[in-house]
Amino acid sequence: MFWIKTDSGRAEINTRALVPERVRRNLLLLIDGNRSQDALLNSVAGSTAGDIDQLARLGLITRVRGDAAPVSAFGRLPTQASAVFGSTSVDVDLLLDERPAPSYAQLTARLTHLISSELGLRGFRLTLAVEKAADANQLMPVADRVIADIEQRKGAAAAQKARQLIFSA
Repeated sequence: MFWIKTDSGRAEINTRALVPERVRRNLLLLIDGNRSQDALLNSVAGSTAGDIDQLARLGLITRVRGDAAPVSAFGRLPTQASAVFGSTSVDVDLLLDERPAPSYAQLTARLTHLISSELGLRGFRLTLAVEKAADANQLMPVADRVIADIEQRKGAAAAQKARQLIFSA
């Protein structure tokens, strides 16, 4: 079984209003739609299926539809959309982006490394932005800023190398 964060779950990471327990918070942070429930529970010491059930009851996570792994051949999660044609509603699977995407953990590590090695202390604010980001979607604008700063300080070739490092699968 695979789980993804809801909008409320992503907001909870910043607010810490509903989930004060460390184990459940760590579990919520790791839920990304790419790891099975068993893999998540094995990744967080002390977590149980009851913790996942509680996160679901609070509306912070939702189950990914289908029995197969949710990642497409291109590395992105299929998204459910509903379309209404006349009086008929149809559920449609949409693939939002066909580029392979690195995970939140990969992006965080890559951006932190690039900021320290290419920008040094000048990248301090970008390091804070990386730490503040709650998911991969929030890291994308930070990645763009990192690439732009590298290009400004070290040139187009260095920026292209950084882009390849950040977005390689």
